[in-house]
Amino acid sequence: MSKKHFSTLLLVTVVVAVLVLLVSGKTAKESAFHKHRLLPGLATLVNDIEYVRVTGAGGETIATLNRRGEKWLVAESSDYRADWTVLRKLLSDLAAAEVTEGKTSNPELYKRLGVEDVDAPDAAGVLIGFAEETGLPSLIVGNKAQGRQGQYVRLNGSDQSALIDRALTVPGDLQQWLEREIIDIQQAELVEISVTHQDGEQIVLKKASADDTDFELQKIPQGREVKSNWTVNSIGGGLASLRLDAVVPASDIDWSDAVKISALTADGLQVSAQLASVEDQYWISLSASAYQEAGSDQPTDAGMETDAFLELTERVNRITDRVTGWAYAIPQYKAEVLTKRMDDLLKPLDTG
Repeated sequence: MSKKHFSTLLLVTVVVAVLVLLVSGKTAKESAFHKHRLLPGLATLVNDIEYVRVTGAGGETIATLNRRGEKWLVAESSDYRADWTVLRKLLSDLAAAEVTEGKTSNPELYKRLGVEDVDAPDAAGVLIGFAEETGLPSLIVGNKAQGRQGQYVRLNGSDQSALIDRALTVPGDLQQWLEREIIDIQQAELVEISVTHQDGEQIVLKKASADDTDFELQKIPQGREVKSNWTVNSIGGGLASLRLDAVVPASDIDWSDAVKISALTADGLQVSAQLASVEDQYWISLSASAYQEAGSDQPTDAGMETDAFLELTERVNRITDRVTGWAYAIPQYKAEVLTKRMDDLLKPLDTG
């Protein structure tokens, strides 16, 4: 064999040996860790879970969620309804989550992953806990992994942190655990709106036909003109996609100076509301009913088993079940729309 060929063969042998060592090392490392479920007992218990507690930095409770029958309620908001969509996704993800990699067991390094104990005042993670009788461990959900899929977690009381195969959505504030939609009455549905202020001023808007786009402002003072159709119509959007910022029992709010609002839809849904301002926060309470003609003891179409009337009744019941007994904090821009004055809708007086 020539010297040249021997040198080439030696080089190839060395390269192959290095590759074997690298591959063998990687295989050995991977073989030492086996993917496994994060909470192996949750999948069989998930439909029986009745208590979930979420705790944040400083050991402060973010939300305590309890199941009552078919509903989940949030204890910190006087047992108002929880957002089941958020909770369902979290429980589903936790039940399916797999640990893909073991991470640090050194408490001094937990902060890098956001899995330090949540008692720390600046803790980045949140602690999810279950009822003791479930036998499920609580766990700290830390940072999302950067440049790769997954999120860092640590079972509470365990030294070992881990990377799981998915990112979890765990709201870090109370508001996001609440079912935030209050009511959704679109402007196109409405045929009449009235706003009555405590000093007796009243604004009444009507559509000549349910098919009309624009409202007509009633009882315009002599010599005055509306600013624009848009200004008038904007009141009709006040109850559209109305969402809460906070919620308390309606009895907690002083309604003595409240503005009264009434809205009627083309299909006969009557929504009544009162809106009060308390310490720079606007609160609204609502009720719903089927429209009654003046002087009549029966709602429109009450004697008719029509699909439309049955649908109206169901809608009234859904709204009533949702809003009865509650006061909702709403955004300022929504409150300002629903409490406009006559002067807000009219062109300025010509003082020339």
